Amino acid sequence: MNIPSAYAAGYEAARARDPQLAEAYVRHTTVGDPLADAVIRDLGSLSPEEIHDTLAKALEGPEASRHGIPNSLLAFVQEARRIPAWFDRRRARVASQAFLRNSDIVLAALVGGSIVEGFSTLISKSFRIRGRLVVAAIRRLKHNGMQLVEQYLPGGMEPGGDGWRLTLRARLVDAQSRHLLNGSDEWDQERYGKPLSAAHVLLAGSAFSGRLMRHVAALGGDFTRDEREAFVHVWRYAGILFGIPGEILFSDEASAVRTFEIGRMCEPPTDHDGIIMANSVVNSAPIIVGIKAPPERRKMARTVTQVSRELIGDELADSLRFPRRKRKVVPWLRFRHRARRMVGRMLPRVAAKQNQDRFEALMEFASFDEFEHSYKLPTALHDERSSDW
Repeated sequence: MNIPSAYAAGYEAARARDPQLAEAYVRHTTVGDPLADAVIRDLGSLSPEEIHDTLAKALEGPEASRHGIPNSLLAFVQEARRIPAWFDRRRARVASQAFLRNSDIVLAALVGGSIVEGFSTLISKSFRIRGRLVVAAIRRLKHNGMQLVEQYLPGGMEPGGDGWRLTLRARLVDAQSRHLLNGSDEWDQERYGKPLSAAHVLLAGSAFSGRLMRHVAALGGDFTRDEREAFVHVWRYAGILFGIPGEILFSDEASAVRTFEIGRMCEPPTDHDGIIMANSVVNSAPIIVGIKAPPERRKMARTVTQVSRELIGDELADSLRFPRRKRKVVPWLRFRHRARRMVGRMLPRVAAKQNQDRFEALMEFASFDEFEHSYKLPTALHDERSSDW
């Protein structure tokens, strides 16, 4: 096996814990996404507007209108329309109900926990090279929020649904980014493997599913055991749509958590790229929720950073240069969320108002009112030189 040099030391440590999973993870650091990569090659000569029209026709239009669409794109869409036999729509409905009931907690855990943990790995390097920092980090968080919301709205992941289309579009953006990075002298493949590799998509999926459920529990979410498994079940299906090879895909919450742990062990220690990207996320969070005045933004950023430290642990937080503070925040948030539920059970009108407020905040976070659906892809390695996408 050709091991990229950055993973060599971590692989040896991870192999002592789980040799099969460690080997599979490191092997896939040199694997991209053959189906999506072929689409990007065939769309390379088109303008952004032509790419938008072609992808819109393939993902939204009737089959009769698909004349002139590249065969690679037709194969990509056909594969994505195949729902795995193991996917259970009843469990998807269970996951939707639990997500909507806990949406504010899930999104807080996503931003403060799972995304930060993901950026502590070499995943951060591709984003830092492309220059996706403060302004672009806001856009990234909004797209992540929107994709997650659509993923758990009823019917969102059915072929042709909004979640399904957003997931495939994100997969193609990754493929285009991989193409741009592969052609750049800023990415060292012998050292780092493929940019946005299959291993990193797997790591992100396990962080946003199994690990996310652990963070939600720490913040006081009320997912039952069945609901937690249902949440991961939907993410397992999303993983297929994101292009994770089936032979390495997690199967349940425990295997998702295990996948993240072993994958994280294989990764090299957090470097400056991870520090830059993780701090850009926590400092962008206040803007996402509409806090724009600098004093309030700084105050909330400090709170988000402290919540993140308590979720991810002191060792990782120290490596990301997060400040240390004596006052804990997570126990108070956990108490507040649990107290809110108790009040809601006793006062139905209060519960209805809470549900309405939570749903409105969810829509605002996902920026449905601002989003103009686009299938355009980045056109340049550095984001500031790319056309709008």
